[in-house]
Amino acid sequence: MKIVFLDFNGVLNHYLMLLQEDRDTRKQFSPPAVERLNTIVKRTGARVVVSSTWREWNTVDKLRALLAKEGFVGEVLDHTPILYPRTMRLPDPNPGQTRCMEIMQWIDAQPERPTYFVAIDNMDLELLAAHHVKTESDTGLLDEHVARAVDILGGTF
Repeated sequence: MKIVFLDFNGVLNHYLMLLQEDRDTRKQFSPPAVERLNTIVKRTGARVVVSSTWREWNTVDKLRALLAKEGFVGEVLDHTPILYPRTMRLPDPNPGQTRCMEIMQWIDAQPERPTYFVAIDNMDLELLAAHHVKTESDTGLLDEHVARAVDILGGTF
């Protein structure tokens, strides 16, 4: 089993997209970024587990429907647990570390551990550095990230 842990903000949508496109007509996600994600899952057979904060106010079914509406063709398997909900009074002092712990908790809870996994995120995920493809908030998921993600996932199948 191959898994893509997927963040949304700074990966599928990004600041340049939000600034350049008309608010009334723009999609929630950048079509080129969604197509790049499609390339990753088509080449590797990976399934997606949403690690984005969007999981805090959307069910897995809603996340599936949202991604499909935006052109994603792969399978959304699940979302990671929420260890530090945004509804808590104080902000998370280390969101990157919390994201890593949420991913590891999801992996540990599986009856069959993923053979390969990649976390695509614009946050620094130091605890998962060997499995992390870091995007930039300004540009999101780019072609160079696709190649790295495919490599981390063991190449094409």
